[in-house]
Amino acid sequence: MIRSITFPEPESEMPEPFVDTLVNEIRYQLEATLPRLSDRLLPAGASLIRDSAVQLESWASQAASGELTESDVRWLVRSKLDLRRLEALRVAGLTQVEVDLFRQAITRTVIGMLVGRLAA
Repeated sequence: MIRSITFPEPESEMPEPFVDTLVNEIRYQLEATLPRLSDRLLPAGASLIRDSAVQLESWASQAASGELTESDVRWLVRSKLDLRRLEALRVAGLTQVEVDLFRQAITRTVIGMLVGRLAA
């Protein structure tokens, strides 16, 4: 069965508490995995979340209604990361290992938040 995945219009508004919660969770993940870089990386992580917020909220709603499975959510989030932006971080002085840890922290946080809505 092929699922229809909705890609909302960028001008839609995203509930701030959801975005703020994601950003706070990313802060926690960064402080745990890359403490010496967390202050430099948090703005990039927050920007990535805010730029993707409408889609993330849409996917969360679709997951909660059963339109998307946990596997679908994981795939969508992993594919959504803007690798060009992460590559820019590497060029800005982060090692590839640090970029990978950063991407993993964001991915883990976003998937955890969205999948958590499946259980709600």
